[in-house]
Amino acid sequence: MFKGWLIVYKLCSAFFMAMVLVTLPASASSQPAVLASIKPVAMLIKAVVGDQLAVDVLLGANISPHDYTLKFSDIRKVRNADLVVWVGPELEGVLVKSLTSVPVDKQLQLTGLASLQWPEESINGDEHEGGHKAHTRDPHLWLNPRNSLVAVEAIAATLIEKYPEKGRLFEKNTYEFIRKINEIDSINKERLGLVKENGFVVSHDGYGHFVDYYGLNQLATIQLAGGVAQGARHYGEIIAMGDKVTCIFSEPQLNNKSSMQLATQLDANRAELDLMGRDVALTKDSYLQFFSRFTETFTECLERK
Repeated sequence: MFKGWLIVYKLCSAFFMAMVLVTLPASASSQPAVLASIKPVAMLIKAVVGDQLAVDVLLGANISPHDYTLKFSDIRKVRNADLVVWVGPELEGVLVKSLTSVPVDKQLQLTGLASLQWPEESINGDEHEGGHKAHTRDPHLWLNPRNSLVAVEAIAATLIEKYPEKGRLFEKNTYEFIRKINEIDSINKERLGLVKENGFVVSHDGYGHFVDYYGLNQLATIQLAGGVAQGARHYGEIIAMGDKVTCIFSEPQLNNKSSMQLATQLDANRAELDLMGRDVALTKDSYLQFFSRFTETFTECLERK
């Protein structure tokens, strides 16, 4: 009798465990409704969706998207997401191949939006085969508040089409974002207008949208957009600028040894700019917090000693 009950118990236990194992993969493999390539894109998505949809970030904010290598788990996330929002091949070139297998209606490329404002095109100085220099477009479009509005409106339109039942809420969130970012922009213009003539040097050439929009005086970059050092001659040219350099800006994602040395040699202010929003919690107001802090850092460093 006891053996019979034992057999029944073992069979029931085995059945229960089998059911657990069947259900666990579905739960563990469930993907976010929206996948953002990088943290700044996730902040713009959250401005629209708030807590209504899950938003995941593919590339960590503590690394440069230029240098990232996709893992198999990343590729699965890209393929399984309801929508992938990314900047474009200029920034996340690593995503190009994976996105070829994703339907067009499941991806949104921000650099493809027609209404974006772009800083004046410039030659980046990087020699290629044949001795010509490559023209590049600064992909850090979220540093221009006008572009953030364009991106949020495009994200909202795409998500309203996918989730019409949430349309009114997404429209309300988008309207609130537009109002708040316009207020922040007005304050920024006033504050940055007081220091816009003061010269500065940045770690890498990724601030064109911010500099162009607010009319700031960027004198030089220490590295090219891809992280390539400019060389000793360029370093000497920055030193020769002397007291024209009010501030040297570094970044947490880069090797900042050169920027620290330059700040010391020039007796210039130095500050760290995190254009990826590494320390900003991901909420509906993330971008607003990020952009306010970013501008605050810029303004304080450009104020002369």
